[in-house]
Amino acid sequence: MLNLLRSSGLRSVRSFRFHLSKHILRMLIYLLISLLLSSIFVLVQYRNGAFSKQPYPLILNNDRAVTDIKFTTCYSILGRFPACKLSQSTRSSWSRVPKDILYGTSWYKQVFLDYRTIDVKDAKENNVKVINLVKIPDSVPANSHTAADGWFEVGSGSGLYFKKGLYNHQTTICSLDILFGSMAIDPRENWSLLTKPLWASRTARQSESQSVSPSSNSESSSLPVDPHIHDSEPYLSFRTQDLTVRDTTSYYRSLLKFNNDGKFKILQLADLHFVAGFGICRDPWPSLDPGEVCLADYRTTEFIEDVLDLEEPDFVVFTGDQVFGSESMDFETAIFKVVSPLIERKIPYAMVMGNHDSEGDLTRDQIYELLGDLPYSVSEAGPSDISGVGNYRLTVTNGDKKELIMYFLDSHSYAHSRIPGYDYLKEDQKDYVRKMHKKEGDIPMSMAFFHIPLPEYREFDKEDGEHRKLVGHYKEWCTAPIHNSNMYEVFKEIGVKVVSVGHDHCNDYCLDYEGMWLCYGGATGEGGYGGYGGTSRRVRVFEVDVGGSIRSWKRVEGDAEKTIDEMTLVEY
Repeated sequence: MLNLLRSSGLRSVRSFRFHLSKHILRMLIYLLISLLLSSIFVLVQYRNGAFSKQPYPLILNNDRAVTDIKFTTCYSILGRFPACKLSQSTRSSWSRVPKDILYGTSWYKQVFLDYRTIDVKDAKENNVKVINLVKIPDSVPANSHTAADGWFEVGSGSGLYFKKGLYNHQTTICSLDILFGSMAIDPRENWSLLTKPLWASRTARQSESQSVSPSSNSESSSLPVDPHIHDSEPYLSFRTQDLTVRDTTSYYRSLLKFNNDGKFKILQLADLHFVAGFGICRDPWPSLDPGEVCLADYRTTEFIEDVLDLEEPDFVVFTGDQVFGSESMDFETAIFKVVSPLIERKIPYAMVMGNHDSEGDLTRDQIYELLGDLPYSVSEAGPSDISGVGNYRLTVTNGDKKELIMYFLDSHSYAHSRIPGYDYLKEDQKDYVRKMHKKEGDIPMSMAFFHIPLPEYREFDKEDGEHRKLVGHYKEWCTAPIHNSNMYEVFKEIGVKVVSVGHDHCNDYCLDYEGMWLCYGGATGEGGYGGYGGTSRRVRVFEVDVGGSIRSWKRVEGDAEKTIDEMTLVEY
């Protein structure tokens, strides 16, 4: 009997321990799930809350000079919220390039480039030594580039050296930045990009990859086995003093004028989907041969450059998704590649945002602040009290007379209501367009550009069943908003004759809807989806004649010298 009681008691204790262990395990699982959900919630609030209200994060210190540079390692939670602060003092202060040099490869730490600055006036009056030279030498032999020679290495093994001297308005460095990938380029005024990456000795390039550039004529002969190993390489860019005072915005806008022959040519580039790095081709067409290399941004850049040289447009309109935000670790690197061919050719350009542009490290407000600092950009954030960012208008003159007005609107992203799908143009945007039309007065020709199409884009038949005129390809379902806010009626009211959008990559048609042409640009970038039986990338051109006509045609990658679907949209 005693043995039976002992055996029964032992089983009870074991059972209790077993159930207790299961209970503790279950509680631990619940706790971990709660922590994970809380972290996600905090990250979302951080992204959509305080962070979204911050200005463009890179500090452009035109009135300050850099005196020191260092790398700072910050330990973080899931690669977020780095726990390290910048040192500040009354005389000098530290600034941080807000980009993880590790390119997000570590889940527990980030590495930042910090630099100390001093007021230029203070530096000159007190003969403070400031940084005038930075370089990454090809090799560093023993006893060279040492403190004795005036050179100091930043960190250990980074390969980055700087040299100090007295303030010089032509060479003194006032700001620093980091860009990524061997396609990186910095087209900003007074900025220079070092040609070698930081820690080059750790990520030594294969010799055959050295010649990769967007303007190369041959991909396969100059690329390593896996070119994407260089996508995360960090490159230092630095800005020197700029003492010139000029109103660049007014100058760039003054370029929007009809030529002596009375014509004004607009090139529309839609859905480029650029990233930091070479980019991955999605649904390339024609299909690739076995072993053939396809680098999305590289190939798209070549196509754009070919079209620019063939068409020589007066103006370029980007209708959204210039950058594939969720796929790119650095918006700056991507957008600089987008605009560089235009800046090189001194062509003014304007942008609207798509649903992907602000999914990365910059918000829409920050993006437009950056665009305002880029050469030949006439993009505007627009009024802050209107829904979205990037609602504005531009006019094109012939002599002293305005002959063309173009409206640019933020078509937003995904719907934030019970209505699923994509968002729609708001009532205050409609009021804004009416107000701008009234302010500008009667301008003969009027166009509008944005990203997501209007619901009218899918109205192919009239009420009597007759087909509306359509020129081009309708391959995929038109992903216009489900809710129709009737922006078309406003455009009709103020006399808009042509609307052109992006978003649906494989549609490139123009639809004659009650006397207004609703057009797609057709996707330009290899980094976005294609498919639907094979779709070559393309661009759309509009030629506006001051005599009262608007013509359009397209060019297709692979046969860019040939124009297709030439048509007259408007003729007064």
